[in-house]
Amino acid sequence: MTLDDEKDAVQRFVLKCNVSACYQELSNKIDQPWITVCGHIFCASCGLAELGKLPAICPICCHRLTSPFDIIQSELNPPSHFVEMVLMGLSPNDCLEAARRGISFWQNQSILQLNSSENNVQNTRSQIVEMQSHYEDKVAMMNREIFTLREECQRLKEENSKSQHPKTPVAADQNNSNIHEPQKAVAASTNATGTVKKQLYPRPSIPPQHIRPTSSRNDNQPQRQFLGKFKN
Repeated sequence: MTLDDEKDAVQRFVLKCNVSACYQELSNKIDQPWITVCGHIFCASCGLAELGKLPAICPICCHRLTSPFDIIQSELNPPSHFVEMVLMGLSPNDCLEAARRGISFWQNQSILQLNSSENNVQNTRSQIVEMQSHYEDKVAMMNREIFTLREECQRLKEENSKSQHPKTPVAADQNNSNIHEPQKAVAASTNATGTVKKQLYPRPSIPPQHIRPTSSRNDNQPQRQFLGKFKN
């Protein structure tokens, strides 16, 4: 990363109020933010509410602020001649210490914003997990309702098909038709006078070997019964 890239990254970094409930971006167009010696910054309203009277306690790190120089209201974009003249006449060690404190302030602010972003991401993930579990339960319940409705629909279809094509009346009609067929045959064989015609069938012929020869004796006489045994 070149120096220009680092400069662009620093310019894109925006300071925000360190109070988590506020966390608004800070600019010098409306009011001057409050900056503490412990390296925290607050908007005008939050700084006045938390640090308006001394002694005060930093709401972020609980550092005790007693001196008037522990809290200042500073311009974020001071005039260029102020930046050029502010360190004039100070010893090199003081200039280096001021630069070190200034860089440490920006480092602390970047860490705070990173931690805040991680907390937001963690909270968002927890909400996503809760919502996912909630909607999975909803989907399971809806699937059970759909399954129940499908079974009910299938049952109604079967009942409807049975009502449109009944089996019992058809069988009864067939039985009635079978019962009435002999009656119809008898009615057809009845003449106009109401008498039933006798249907004549041809007499079957008897084979000659089964014809018994006629006897000359009188059939009216009783036949004798043989009670003895034959002797050789």
